[in-house]
Amino acid sequence: MTSTRNEACAAEIVALHQVFEAWLGAPGQGDFERFEAAFAAGFQMVLPSGARFDRAGILGFLQSARAVRGPGFRIAVEEIETIHEAPGRALMHYVERQWFGTQETARRAAALFDTTATPPRWLFVQETWVTPPV
Repeated sequence: MTSTRNEACAAEIVALHQVFEAWLGAPGQGDFERFEAAFAAGFQMVLPSGARFDRAGILGFLQSARAVRGPGFRIAVEEIETIHEAPGRALMHYVERQWFGTQETARRAAALFDTTATPPRWLFVQETWVTPPV
């Protein structure tokens, strides 16, 4: 499925991960308000570890994690596709790869978006480790 709304969701996935990379890497650049704007009220996230965060929890984590990954931290987003589309919603899939120091990780993610907003707002994310990284 390809639609303008889904293309906007794909662009938002890439754009927000660029903000994550700048924020979490050294020297920890970026505008924290970008995170606040991205996550809708009621946002929920399940990390690969199984830990569950609400919007306040993930924002608190991000606020304290500025520059935590250090210099050379990189993120790549691959395999973005639409899983399901409904009025005002899109369920997207992507693979997120991270490099920091000598470590590489990868996770598959499913993200639910509110497509009535511009840019689309994140409603829910579920991540699962990919081992070994793809």
